Amino acid sequence: MPGPSAGGAAGHSPGFSSRRQPALHRLSRREREIVNILYELGSAGAHEVVERMSDDLSYDTVRVTLSILEKKGYLVHHREGRRYIYTPRTSREKASRSAMQNLLRTFFDNSPSKAILTMLDVSGERLNEEELERISRLIEEERET
Repeated sequence: MPGPSAGGAAGHSPGFSSRRQPALHRLSRREREIVNILYELGSAGAHEVVERMSDDLSYDTVRVTLSILEKKGYLVHHREGRRYIYTPRTSREKASRSAMQNLLRTFFDNSPSKAILTMLDVSGERLNEEELERISRLIEEERET
């Protein structure tokens, strides 16, 4: 397997860095799928990723893409014997917050209310009582500030 480039993550323990996460919206569809698989699994080697890909990709293609994602700053790796085990650099929650901030800026003029109303309109799903209660609490907290 190819090792990381100089200054890469070799020897780093898996986990999350305080380094700024690159924007996930700049990834190709295949790269996003791989990152999402790693979020689901926590960490994995190329074989585990290949097994979960929607397309029939070769082991070498996935391995190279994992290496590229590491160079781009999305992943870190550590070794387990001869295997490289990859882990997302930041938590899914942090990446989700970053993506939502980008959506707010790009499509909703930084307006949470515009985004919420659009999501409710297009989802086609009814909110359950627990979700309604949570939203009501958040609205009340916002009114108090």
